[in-house]
Amino acid sequence: MPPTSYSGAARKAAYIQQVVDSLAALPGMESAAAARVIPFNGGTRFGSSLMFTDNKQSVQAFFHWNAVTPQFFRAMDIPLLQGRTFSPADRGGENVVVVNSEFVIRYLGGRQPLGTVFLWGREGKTPYRIVGVAEGTKTMTIGEDPQPQLYEPLAQIDNDRQEIDFVVRSAIPPALQLEAVRRTLHGIEPMAGAEVNPMYASIGLALLPSQVGALLMGSAGILGLLLATVGLYGAMAYSVARRSREIGIRAAIGAGRGHIARMVLGDAARVTLIGTAAGLLVALLVTKPLAMFLAPGLKPADPLNFAVVALAMLVTGLAATWGPILRAVNIDPNAALREE
Repeated sequence: MPPTSYSGAARKAAYIQQVVDSLAALPGMESAAAARVIPFNGGTRFGSSLMFTDNKQSVQAFFHWNAVTPQFFRAMDIPLLQGRTFSPADRGGENVVVVNSEFVIRYLGGRQPLGTVFLWGREGKTPYRIVGVAEGTKTMTIGEDPQPQLYEPLAQIDNDRQEIDFVVRSAIPPALQLEAVRRTLHGIEPMAGAEVNPMYASIGLALLPSQVGALLMGSAGILGLLLATVGLYGAMAYSVARRSREIGIRAAIGAGRGHIARMVLGDAARVTLIGTAAGLLVALLVTKPLAMFLAPGLKPADPLNFAVVALAMLVTGLAATWGPILRAVNIDPNAALREE
């Protein structure tokens, strides 16, 4: 916002409300909101003492903070677990907050969160009442551990910043709404500097480490799979060549092709299973540092992922032994014995 035109908190609040209302009125918009910060684009973290008014107990709390308008949770698709979000009636009067589930677990000590009042602020004397509990979200990195979060109504704080983030949720593809949003912002305040992007582009920098890591690790995984295939094929081909006389004798005394194929396949299965087990064990140990780069809901020791890898290795082992099996079942007993 131009600092000369928006130096006072009341003028900023009026501008923010006008923008939110105008964006929400655009065709195809489901909700519109404003916030001090958008996840992955920065954040404010507090380390402060909280005193609960029910028993005068104090706890040292560390949490992320944000100030938002009432529709922020709907626009960002953050589920509300208990209570309510903010409303226009929250302007002035009693200070209210919404906290996330991690905040409740860490700092409320078993209290019923709704209605709980604690003292916080510059001098630790301002009372705040919890009116809602929201689901946890990612704030700075995709793979971060659950972090406590506290939200205040944007109208409740003394907004000292000239920058503000708006977020809208569209029922139609966001790319089709960009120009309409730009025109709306420019029409309300032509002198304001505005950058309009889909959310994915806005948080692209936060996703970059995961994308680069996925590309590098995926490429390394494919290369490793190819090397394992070539190595297993070479090992089994060498094993068949060394056992040519044994296989010839077995064939001479009546061993059928199926018996010989099962013998070679069993040897390959043992090698593959031992190698796969060793590889998964090593992976279990070395993938833990990669947790911060993983997408939400995916764990370094994800059982499904490990099962898929094991299955892929077994299929690869079977494919790699196909050639040696064909060679083994086609060994001529007479030729094999004459070579000795």
